[in-house]
Amino acid sequence: MAFQFLFDLLIEFKLEGYWYFSKGRIDWLGFLARTVLVPPVNMMYINFYPLNGGIREKGLYIIFWSAGILTYELITLLPAPWGYFHYGWWKLGYSAIVDPILLFILLMYFKLICSIELKMVLKKQHLE
Repeated sequence: MAFQFLFDLLIEFKLEGYWYFSKGRIDWLGFLARTVLVPPVNMMYINFYPLNGGIREKGLYIIFWSAGILTYELITLLPAPWGYFHYGWWKLGYSAIVDPILLFILLMYFKLICSIELKMVLKKQHLE
């Protein structure tokens, strides 16, 4: 969540690539979109990820989620009342490239945390 938040803030405020609701200032509705929408979607992505599946299944899963995110992004680009997301220089093609990379980073972070937790549990069991 922190990495996603940092990425959004950098692209939105520093580079003015896109923004939620209003441009050039922190708006609380945009904050809600980042904090209430993104974390549950990330948890759903991780929860249903086919950890024991083959490489094809894993690749299709990432493609499916990327397509879903792009579809959602297209809907949020519509005029009000549906749309609340706006592009500066950012394009949907950039999202098509970046989204799978961000999903992969999220997955690698999850695996890192699981590995650290496992080592801690094993170390604790060894000490007992």
